[in-house]
Amino acid sequence: MNKKISLGVAVSLFILVAALSSAVTLGIVGNEYNSILKGLPEKIERYEILDELDDVINSNYYGKSEAKDLEQAIAQGYVAGLGDRNSLYMTADRYKEYLSEVNGDMFGIGAEYTKTKSGYIGITKVYDGSPAENSGLRAGDVIVAFDGIRIDVNNYEEMESKLLGDKLTSVNIIYSRDGTETNVTVVKGYEAQSVFTGAYNGVGYIGIKDFYPSTAEQTQQAIDKFLSSDISAVVVDLRDNTSGNYEQAMKTLDVFVPMSDTQRAAATVLDENGSTVKTFSTASGEVSLPVAVLVSGDTQKAAELFACNIRDFNKGVIFGTGNTKGSALMQEIFELSKGSAVLLTTGTVMPYKSESFNGVGIAPDYITEDSPRSDVIEEDGQFLYAVSVLRGEQS
Repeated sequence: MNKKISLGVAVSLFILVAALSSAVTLGIVGNEYNSILKGLPEKIERYEILDELDDVINSNYYGKSEAKDLEQAIAQGYVAGLGDRNSLYMTADRYKEYLSEVNGDMFGIGAEYTKTKSGYIGITKVYDGSPAENSGLRAGDVIVAFDGIRIDVNNYEEMESKLLGDKLTSVNIIYSRDGTETNVTVVKGYEAQSVFTGAYNGVGYIGIKDFYPSTAEQTQQAIDKFLSSDISAVVVDLRDNTSGNYEQAMKTLDVFVPMSDTQRAAATVLDENGSTVKTFSTASGEVSLPVAVLVSGDTQKAAELFACNIRDFNKGVIFGTGNTKGSALMQEIFELSKGSAVLLTTGTVMPYKSESFNGVGIAPDYITEDSPRSDVIEEDGQFLYAVSVLRGEQS
């Protein structure tokens, strides 16, 4: 009688043979050998469950199943089982998009939208420096056709997909504004702008929306421009900055602060056992101007570290409506076979001198809850409050 060897047993036998081979080849004995086999019973049980489930589905499922779809769902579910919303599995296509996003290389036309009551595509927001902005699109416009084809209830999803796409691909758009239709051709893909600058009453403004590889250089250019003018202080706006790119945030911080103490790193990543797994340093050189940092309840991760370290280095003070988000967990990407990848939480980031802000956030030095907020700095009460403090007009 032929008896099937289950997937769980097969995988377990493979692990056992591999461990025995390593032990013989490398001369591993005792505790080191035992560590190789650690968790083997759990692995056997895990694969047995999958094997059993696979048999049930193949024998009883009414519809058709695609092996690729099942593999991806298993991978996604496996990572989701960690219960960590910051960790996730990415397919090869999604991983390519992720790499572009963290580098500021964006897909599509650079606009947010919603489906209107009439079944068209209504633009709700246009990103600065995007193809949509460069083509004249703005919030409130309604897209009614793509490439000469009008949008209707039957083709909405197909037409919606035309807003996406790789760099240098183009799409012809007809949009309506105040009853007038306009025809434009939009080339997709753009480099997202992360740094926005301005000045008011002798105080420079640097708004950082995200931390990209270009952010530190753009920030340095803004500082150099301020130093060559009559600017006497700088406000750095990190409100709603949710970036998890700690490396780029620390490079940007390095523009402002001096070299860290020889006895401690500018920031340290600790694993679950409290052991150091990564450190960040800063080089010599610093900004001679007083600095204020604007934060919000949605400021988190790398932006929180930036704000906290500005204060830890005694370079400036923090303004906000209350504590920041309180997310100091660091994620790292691990590439897998077939082009996919997994993003995993690997540690907690500790600031230069302060205690961990994970779960508690960063308390501002000045509360701005009574100050209205605006996208125009001259009308932004929170920015103006920081300006008045930096200028010594308020304490």
